[in-house]
Amino acid sequence: MCSQGADINLITSVLNFLGWHRKGYGVSIIIPFRESEKINRQALNFKWTKRYWERQLPGAEVIVGEDKDTHLPFSKCAAVNAGVAKATGDVFVIVDSDGYVPVDAVLHCVKKIRKSRERGIPLWYVPYRQFYRLTDRASRRVLESSPRHPYRFPQPPYWCDIQNTLSSAAVGQGHWYGALIQIVPREAFEVVGGWDERFRGWGGEDHSAMRATDTLYGPHKTLPGQVLHLWHPVMSKEGVKDWVEYKERIWDDQPEPENNGNLAFRYSLANGDVKRMRNLVEEGRKKSR
Repeated sequence: MCSQGADINLITSVLNFLGWHRKGYGVSIIIPFRESEKINRQALNFKWTKRYWERQLPGAEVIVGEDKDTHLPFSKCAAVNAGVAKATGDVFVIVDSDGYVPVDAVLHCVKKIRKSRERGIPLWYVPYRQFYRLTDRASRRVLESSPRHPYRFPQPPYWCDIQNTLSSAAVGQGHWYGALIQIVPREAFEVVGGWDERFRGWGGEDHSAMRATDTLYGPHKTLPGQVLHLWHPVMSKEGVKDWVEYKERIWDDQPEPENNGNLAFRYSLANGDVKRMRNLVEEGRKKSR
């Protein structure tokens, strides 16, 4: 009996080991990223979150999307498209390098997407309903923890751990814009045709990609959870600061804030209009070739 019990325990351990190493199988984690010349903290956040996905989802592939036009302001859209071009998974998790998201929420979305696919029902996610920007001190607790056993925050985080700003998106409404993370099946990305690479510099691309996918593939769903933004300084025309409101924010080499405003507005106007949205997306693809 003892020997039999030991054999069963061994088999269970092996199965658990194999199951762990397949956790996230078929998922492509796409992290669009370019290291800033002026903000070193972004690189620290990126290194930690990349290890986090690798440790938490060992069966997934983690791909860093890069924008090849390094002489221009960073295009998150070009980086997303480049990352997807390398991806082999059937579900894409497009996540910012400073986004801290519970792995269980991601796996829940992946499972639901695959089941919906089997039934022929389009489904994708902006997988949260509360968006919180962590303070520098709170973010350091994350960066100083092991990506395999990361620091966990309550839901919601303690108020002292949340960065106080004038922006409504700082205290819970980032899902309105598709900010930080979107989880889409491969076929949704292909139906849309990718993200519009005319977006360069900060702002507008997440919301526009969300609107395009909602219109051309199907409306997204959310989860009753939170996403956390790891702190880093931000830039305006006046330089690097602890906080800059969104209308004044820029990225490296971006001459003016809100330079994506007109294009983002066109995407908002096209929301829900399949023909208008398709023409807008195709216009962007032609100009990016």
